[in-house]
Amino acid sequence: MWKKQRNLLLLIPLIFLTGCLSLKFGDNYNSEKQQVADVKVIEKWLGAPLPNNYSGLKYEIIADTPDPQVKIAVNVPQEYFQTLVKQNNLVKYDEVKNKLPNDLKPREWQESNQPSDFIDKPLPTTTIWIMKTEFYPKYLWYQQQRLYLVYASR
Repeated sequence: MWKKQRNLLLLIPLIFLTGCLSLKFGDNYNSEKQQVADVKVIEKWLGAPLPNNYSGLKYEIIADTPDPQVKIAVNVPQEYFQTLVKQNNLVKYDEVKNKLPNDLKPREWQESNQPSDFIDKPLPTTTIWIMKTEFYPKYLWYQQQRLYLVYASR
């Protein structure tokens, strides 16, 4: 009987280890490195289908870890952004930022405005919107005909 229990005790960690090693959280995409994402992946992160007249799509999606990170920038009409705000029940960031436990502080974001970064830091006059139902909110803003989405779970 002891041999069976010992074998079972050895088998359980082996199954657990095998399961952990084969876990897949998602795929990584980077428009700069020609890791092409299906438009459906971008639309899923935005929360709505892209309009037919979008352009200048750039993205970096790191989804194969427990802490996904996403950056998306795309030229879209302002009406698309306004519809996105309404459909996704977004709230103004400035109204709730003091209640956010893991705030990215997009106006102070150090990574932005670097030559290699395609995400422009929001201007002081730009309204930032967030999804209020998520612990790690998606930050969205629209400036100069460009929609930006930044998300990082940490």
